Amino acid sequence: MDDRENELLAESVSTLDAGERPKDEKKMSTWWLVAITSAVVAIYLLVYWNWMSMPIALRRADEERHPQRFIAEVAKQHLFEMSNVGPRVAGSHANEVVTVQFLLRVINEIAANAHPAQRVEVEVQQAYGSMFLDYEKYPQTSVYQGIQNVVARIIPAQKSEPANYLMLSSHFDSVPQSPGAGDDGTMSVIMLEILRQMALNARPYQHGVVFVFNGCEENTLQGSHAFVTHHRWFEKVRTFINMDVAANGGRDIMFQAGPKYSFLMEYYRDFVPHPYCTAVAEELFQADLVPSETDYYVYSKFGQIPGMDFAHSTWGYLYHTAYDAYDTIPNATLQHTGDNVLALAQALAYAEELNDIRDHEGSKAVFFDFLNWFLVYYPLWASILLNIGLCIIALLAIGLSLWRMLPETKLTIWQLALQVVASMGIVLLSIVVGVGLSLVLGVILNAVDSSLSWFTQTWLIFGLYVCPFLISTCTGPVLYIRFVRYDNLQLHSRVQLLLHGTCVLYVLILIVLTAMSIRSGYLFTMAILFYTVTTLVNTAIKYSSFYWIYVHLAGQIIPIAYFSSISLTSFATFIPMQGRGNADSNPELLIALFAVLVGLLITGFLTPLVALARKGYLFIALIGTFFVVSIIVMVTSAGFPFRAHTSPQRFYIYQCNREFYHLNGTLRRSEGGYYVHPQDRHTEDVIKDVASKDANLVNPVLLGIQCELELYCGIPFYQNTQHARSNIGLWVKSSITRLPESTELKHLGTEHDPDHDRTTFRFSVKGTDHMSFYVSPVAGVRLLSWSFSENIPRSGTRWNGQDVHFINFVHGIDDRPYEFSITVVGKASKASEAGWSIYLNVVTQYMHHVQYRSEEFQRLLKAFPDYAHVVGYPAHLMSRIF
Repeated sequence: MDDRENELLAESVSTLDAGERPKDEKKMSTWWLVAITSAVVAIYLLVYWNWMSMPIALRRADEERHPQRFIAEVAKQHLFEMSNVGPRVAGSHANEVVTVQFLLRVINEIAANAHPAQRVEVEVQQAYGSMFLDYEKYPQTSVYQGIQNVVARIIPAQKSEPANYLMLSSHFDSVPQSPGAGDDGTMSVIMLEILRQMALNARPYQHGVVFVFNGCEENTLQGSHAFVTHHRWFEKVRTFINMDVAANGGRDIMFQAGPKYSFLMEYYRDFVPHPYCTAVAEELFQADLVPSETDYYVYSKFGQIPGMDFAHSTWGYLYHTAYDAYDTIPNATLQHTGDNVLALAQALAYAEELNDIRDHEGSKAVFFDFLNWFLVYYPLWASILLNIGLCIIALLAIGLSLWRMLPETKLTIWQLALQVVASMGIVLLSIVVGVGLSLVLGVILNAVDSSLSWFTQTWLIFGLYVCPFLISTCTGPVLYIRFVRYDNLQLHSRVQLLLHGTCVLYVLILIVLTAMSIRSGYLFTMAILFYTVTTLVNTAIKYSSFYWIYVHLAGQIIPIAYFSSISLTSFATFIPMQGRGNADSNPELLIALFAVLVGLLITGFLTPLVALARKGYLFIALIGTFFVVSIIVMVTSAGFPFRAHTSPQRFYIYQCNREFYHLNGTLRRSEGGYYVHPQDRHTEDVIKDVASKDANLVNPVLLGIQCELELYCGIPFYQNTQHARSNIGLWVKSSITRLPESTELKHLGTEHDPDHDRTTFRFSVKGTDHMSFYVSPVAGVRLLSWSFSENIPRSGTRWNGQDVHFINFVHGIDDRPYEFSITVVGKASKASEAGWSIYLNVVTQYMHHVQYRSEEFQRLLKAFPDYAHVVGYPAHLMSRIF
């Protein structure tokens, strides 16, 4: 026992003898901290139980007792038939014929059984067109030929055609090698059942309802663009509900709304039975922290209409893999989404706002559900007033508390306020150190190749990143109370000042977020609100004895419960994404940031209480022990990130044939090999191990100098964004493979206009359904026009000082040769390129041609470990100069 503790003990004894023990000097038992921690964990587990609780899935036998209700069993039966087709890649027979016929058959059955008040019409759209996707570093022109959408509508049978439409949209194509039961078969069959239920309604809808089953979303959102730009029904669409999937199971989250059409959120609030949404998800998605895009982008950008975006986003480990199968989709998930979208669609089909929707444009909104029970929604302007008003009230409440505290001290109000500032400084320093410790640990783990240990064992996030943060935020107040003495302030008063300092810090954060119009600031609004209420209550009872702690803790129950739900949503969404993100980035940093933010929100008003414990250092030691245990588990086999069939490691491998030609058309170089597109931090080690097992393969190497010698490294990239990872892409040299379906590029002719120094090249290309063109004019030559689009778009990342344009092409049911032309102006400025105008690379991807894999390729794929999921298919690149 040290001198300070002896002094406190002596003081306690003397006051006890006098019968006047000062209550404010009482300390809590360390077990109180354990009890508080247990209560927080219990709240978290209750929230998790509530989060996992789903509506009972209805069966066909329930339909008579529950008319107009979504029937999950019907949707699940459709999903069985749809996913049994196998991968539905755009352009494949499975997608363009089998799935289209399935959708037509089901919709025609719905039409035949519709209520006489409703008329159901269906047709297949076959579309041709192009669009420009203006991505920052790798923009691309997307061209489509004969892709198909199945579109249906419900209109009143006895009335004239409505002037306004509501649209529901999903896509039925899938990525290669995935049956696409989740993405997006789930939403397609949900739409079919919604269509059936709406068609049975005896009351005619005020507006038409269009159902768009688009057949080419996975290839740069082309199906939705085709409907927006080429289908006559879209002219009457006023708003939409888009539905997509990035996971298997769980709740549907509404993560984008509007923008700026608040009535949509009002309908969501009033009619959706299982709300699950947050403005945080919308802002994270729009900040490009989610490595994907949905058709919402096309409908809002190209269609210029407001709408809502629904998705399944939790447990996305199986997203875009062969394991995205029928048996991974729970009936309860279908029921949850079906109930929500059916109720919302039926309400919007009668919405008066659709008659003059532009008159209802407002501002963005703050929105969030509370534990899936109800929706809280208010427009951005209201959030600004709320936040400013709350900040003022919070500061006044703290000021009132200090004023009531004055009689117990010998300080002035300004001296007491200065103590609040000092306390805020201690809290801020503790937070900064805690964040720094977590981020430094993330950097170290990544540097020693130990990233993603929490990919399957998600609890390790708490041990690795929350624990260091808590150690810091607990230690700061304890050391401050222990070593910085204020004789005029009793212990409980000093802890109260630490809590006030925390609130002032939150107020400053909220003011900054509000000034930046960041709607996610409502998280701090909630924290400040409940602390302000308990501060006013405690001020009224004069912070009586230990009762003020009970009041304070009671006020934290609701914020802790809500922040626990935010934690579940964030981690369940973003953890799986780290296995398919940017392999050149550190996945630890994003997860560490989420961890410390959650730790701050949940424990910010709890950690100062550690200073009230007799032996608070024991509690801090307990947290440290859990941290050490997490480190130990991380380095064992339990900390290995991946598991077969449940949380696989993803690989993309192209078996490449590459041909490079001289200006006169003679072959200058031809070779075969495998290009490994990196998915995560551990790709290289696995590939080297796999390649070493085959004596016919050389060791994988980085592309290196190939990226200087050849346009886009001479690699047949599926999307030009893959070039961004070319610095860590791996090349395994191999033999050339014969492909039954070869690529045929024909130069149809060249027309030269000497008066204007213009040259037009005309081509015809015959290949598979997924092709790309790299077009790069040499120095001194400029693209004037081409047939891919009306205008020449801006260049992406340049190559050797030259502009580079990427054209993505897909054909659906129409597999005729594709003809295109390119017009240039000027002459080559380099002597070594005399007579040259453009580089033209033609790339073909054999995505669904499993039968084209060579024996060597099949051996390579079988050599991967069981936890690996490999998307592997042949690809061909032909590089020409004209």
